[in-house]
Amino acid sequence: MKKLLTLLLIAALALSLTMTLAACGGDGSNGGDTPIAANIGDVIPFGGYNWRVLDVQGGKAFIISEDILERRPYHEPGGRITWENSTIRNYLNSEFLSSFSQADQAKISETTVINNNNPTYDTPGGNNTVDKVFLLSIYEAGRYFENDSARIAYDSDGEAVWWWLRSPGDYSYYAAFVNNVGYLNHNGGNVNNNIPGVRPALWLNLD
Repeated sequence: MKKLLTLLLIAALALSLTMTLAACGGDGSNGGDTPIAANIGDVIPFGGYNWRVLDVQGGKAFIISEDILERRPYHEPGGRITWENSTIRNYLNSEFLSSFSQADQAKISETTVINNNNPTYDTPGGNNTVDKVFLLSIYEAGRYFENDSARIAYDSDGEAVWWWLRSPGDYSYYAAFVNNVGYLNHNGGNVNNNIPGVRPALWLNLD
């Protein structure tokens, strides 16, 4: 009798675990029908990563990866470039985006991305774009973080790493970045440099 009760208890626990995994996507994703709670300043899980909530508007949250997800050039071939035609934009909206489950991809909103000129050097920012995933601009990195310390980001080894912004630097073959102490560098770095980190940003539907 005791053995039967034990087996029934194990079966019930297994069923409960299966239902829990199914509710959250089973693969670390957020279930497509599961509302997400988010307030400005929160760090929330989504798609297998942790994200910092920068803003909440109209049932959507503007989020950026809490950590450096990888190191990658802004534009691998180098040369004069804007966000519109950069290899990093193409990567984020294809290979990176497709790494999310279909349910999670459906929660990521298409966004009209404004590509202003560099505010210090007036280097052209190029055409506005429509993206699901993008990098912050100089303006956004200044607006949504209260100070340099808040902008510091770390890689998987715990090292503070400078990370790309989508805005151009002082020349069109440079892109702006946030350095490893959180300073906004308007001059930028050469776009084919593979040392800077990547912190994707996106608008997430919360419903």
